Amino acid sequence: MKLSNIKKHLNNYSLKTKIMSLIFSIIILTTAASYVSVQIISVSNNRLLYKALAGSLSYSAQDISTKLSNIEAMSSTIISNKDIRKNLISLTDDTNPIHLHNTKSTLDYLLFDYYQNNRINSISYINLYNSNYVTHSNETQSHSTPDWILQDIIKKSNQKEGYPCWVTDYCNEQGLFLGRDCRRVNKMNYETLGTLVVKVDLEKLVSTSTRSVLLSPSVQYIIYNDNDIIFHSDELTEGSATYINNSLTKEYDVLKCDREEFFCIRGTFANMNWKYICLIPYSNIAYTLNVSRILSLLVVLAIVIISLIFSNLIINSITMHFHGLLSKMDKFGKNENLVPTNNHIYDNRKDEIGILHNQFDKMVLKIQQLIEENYVNEILAKDAQIKSLENKINPHFLYNTLETINWRAKAIGEKDISSMVEALGALLRITLSQKETTTTLEHELQIVRNYITIQKIRFEERLFYTENVDENLLQIELPQLTIQPLVENAINYVLEEFIDTCCIAVTTEIRENTVYIRVTNNDSQFEENLLKKLQNSEIKPHGFGIGLLNIHKRLQLIFGVNYGLELYNPDESHAVAQITIPRRLL
Repeated sequence: MKLSNIKKHLNNYSLKTKIMSLIFSIIILTTAASYVSVQIISVSNNRLLYKALAGSLSYSAQDISTKLSNIEAMSSTIISNKDIRKNLISLTDDTNPIHLHNTKSTLDYLLFDYYQNNRINSISYINLYNSNYVTHSNETQSHSTPDWILQDIIKKSNQKEGYPCWVTDYCNEQGLFLGRDCRRVNKMNYETLGTLVVKVDLEKLVSTSTRSVLLSPSVQYIIYNDNDIIFHSDELTEGSATYINNSLTKEYDVLKCDREEFFCIRGTFANMNWKYICLIPYSNIAYTLNVSRILSLLVVLAIVIISLIFSNLIINSITMHFHGLLSKMDKFGKNENLVPTNNHIYDNRKDEIGILHNQFDKMVLKIQQLIEENYVNEILAKDAQIKSLENKINPHFLYNTLETINWRAKAIGEKDISSMVEALGALLRITLSQKETTTTLEHELQIVRNYITIQKIRFEERLFYTENVDENLLQIELPQLTIQPLVENAINYVLEEFIDTCCIAVTTEIRENTVYIRVTNNDSQFEENLLKKLQNSEIKPHGFGIGLLNIHKRLQLIFGVNYGLELYNPDESHAVAQITIPRRLL
């Protein structure tokens, strides 16, 4: 579709449609911008959440790393303790049973003291293994670890030659172990006095360190070294931990595992080179974010609906006045004698709408004034012409002549000629001697009867005339020569053009002080909207058309725009000319 066609199509829309389209477009753009803003805020919230959790978890990871370092430092302190070394040497070199018993007691006490002082680091027990004796800090806990695991830890520790040996092979089943040899130089060789084994409850260590900075009890950890998982929280399976480790490609992300979403963060423990992934259930966070997003969208939707309703009310309050103006213009176009009105008053309004209505009302009054002045001038001119013609006729001569004709007709027995002459004389006497512009219904009916008398002699049996007039209405006021032209019009269109019988009836009706005088005839039909077409010059008036329009305008000039002449067809066989006037006695 061409741009010009689109523009033409848009121009044909109503003012309300154009304004509503503009407002709706603005609302759509605003809603889209709000949705984008909500999405941006969501992303920003995730970033802020990461930063907040990263800060907290870095402290948690630092606390875990610190505790592991403390355990290493403790192991160094134990193996370098003079009393412990001295007693270990005694266990190796001394064979006195009493001395050995005292040595064992001393080692038990010293080791238990270290255990008590370092339990805060989530230590389950501390064992010190000698070739002849095992010292336990917590013998019950120690027996929970299989002997083959302890032997494996001792073997791996021997290979480190006195350096700390973290054994991570049994983290999920038994815990994290630290093994370390206590050695001495004997005959230019290193001799192992004993092996220190420290069991760390890693689940407890992670839990206590995390709980100190995060209130959520559902925080889970995955700890791995060189992509080998060494620990995962009890809530996770080995497969889930592997999947999350392989799927997390960024520092933080939301991952779905086992039908549950997790907010995952990756980090590294200081001094250990162990990496970790912290998982926080994302369902509550997602629920909160979704609720916030839905509430935001509902608020936007509510604002959109309220805006549309409010805009519609505002636009209606504006366009209704334009519709009112168009209605007034249409009414005035149909009848320039009518003063268009509506239910609103614009006299005190100073806005554009008030100015338009006030200017239109002034224009209507001015046009009606001009029309009335022109029409009155035209009536006066015609009255002057009629009076000029009347002055040229000697009524007494005309009456005397008609009396002579009447006398002669009677003398020779021509009753029809006599009746016609008498009726014509009466008709002329009434019409020419009347000086007033208005008369009574009784006077108008007398003119009609005289006219009918003349026409019946002409058309004989083809013309029937009846009256059904309320006697109480005989003295009401009427413009002169109002009914007779309507009767003449009926005779002209029936008897002059056809050979059928013409039935003419004059009837009256009164309703609420409004009088209706109807002239009904058969075998003719008025053209639809004939009077309106004559007024609008759609049909050029000629003959009786001028008389009909003249009667209508005279009635409205005397009685007002709510009265006048109406032409209609009650059925396919009759035509009615109806005069509507107020009940006003002359």
